[in-house]
Amino acid sequence: MRPRRVRSTATAQRHITREKTWWLENRLHTEVFATELEDALRVLSLLPAAGTPYTAAGVPSLRRLYLPKLTCHLYYTFDEREVIVRAVWGARQQRDPNLKLSR
Repeated sequence: MRPRRVRSTATAQRHITREKTWWLENRLHTEVFATELEDALRVLSLLPAAGTPYTAAGVPSLRRLYLPKLTCHLYYTFDEREVIVRAVWGARQQRDPNLKLSR
């Protein structure tokens, strides 16, 4: 089995930047953010069905993976070639992220 390419939308990149900034300003173990995110992306490149289907956002084939140390969900879609990260969103927020399907 060959790993899929993993990429992020501009929306997901903004979310990652926001979450990383908060993490670096508010946590003692700053390396945890990068480690947990990198581990999740590595898993998804090999096992993209690892996350659970998420239909509430109305995006076809959307899945999410919970990152327990970050208390965030990583929202993504995938096909036979790639995994597209659509959002990284705090699990405690009271609403879903605004997801764009742009490539």
